[in-house]
Amino acid sequence: MSGGRVKRGMTLVELLIAIALIAMLMAALTGFYWQAGQVRSQTSQRVARTQIARNVLTRIAEELRNCVGFDQVGFPVEQRLVGDRRSITFLTTQLPGQHQYEFLRESEQPPAAQHDLTLVSYRLWVDDRQRDDKGDPLVGGIIRTEKKTLNQFLVEEDDPLQQRNDLWSSELGYLEFRYFDGYEWDTKWEVTQGNSLPQLVMVTVGFGKLSMDEYEDVDLQEFPIEDYPLGPGLEFADRHSIIVRLPAADKFFGSRVQRVGQQMSEQLGVGGQGF
Repeated sequence: MSGGRVKRGMTLVELLIAIALIAMLMAALTGFYWQAGQVRSQTSQRVARTQIARNVLTRIAEELRNCVGFDQVGFPVEQRLVGDRRSITFLTTQLPGQHQYEFLRESEQPPAAQHDLTLVSYRLWVDDRQRDDKGDPLVGGIIRTEKKTLNQFLVEEDDPLQQRNDLWSSELGYLEFRYFDGYEWDTKWEVTQGNSLPQLVMVTVGFGKLSMDEYEDVDLQEFPIEDYPLGPGLEFADRHSIIVRLPAADKFFGSRVQRVGQQMSEQLGVGGQGF
């Protein structure tokens, strides 16, 4: 007999323990990579949504900053800015379309002239006749309407040079406007005389669908605008806001004077638009 040590193999128990440890390690690695993939996917989705919201808010803010103030052109035009909580319409300065700058031959007919003022509207597309699973109205995104011709109330809707309707990202299901006259915020703006622009406009867009309470302004009873001028202060991960200052607004808060006059006239039952 040799005096060397006899090599001992793994017992069944040791083999089972090794297999169990390997399985646990593989499960941990798989779970880690799965969780990392989920986090990455959610982060990418949030980044994409944030970029969409930022692009929409930037476009609206840019056009609001170019909104026209007091009428100094010598002829009547549409109201400078009117709006409520879910829609807004205003006049903004804008360069004519690219086709206006194209080179034409002598035999070619020039296109119809366009004014450098454009009537722009934003509104939330809502169908309150249909409901989703939660009983909320059906929302289809933000609609932008653009009319390039001033004082033309009857337009050819099929002519893209006269009126254009665009459906912005259908993922957006929330839109809200709030207006500041220099003293207080409101969800409605309708001043028809003088410089009719508010000092500030707050625009909020979101991906969560508009609820029935928000559509019917029931939420304002719980969070009145007098106490919550910028909203209820709750954190909505899917909502994004921007406050836009209108450079053409009256620096002496003329719109505030007009609004107070309108409110007094309505309370007294007297016709008129202000002082």
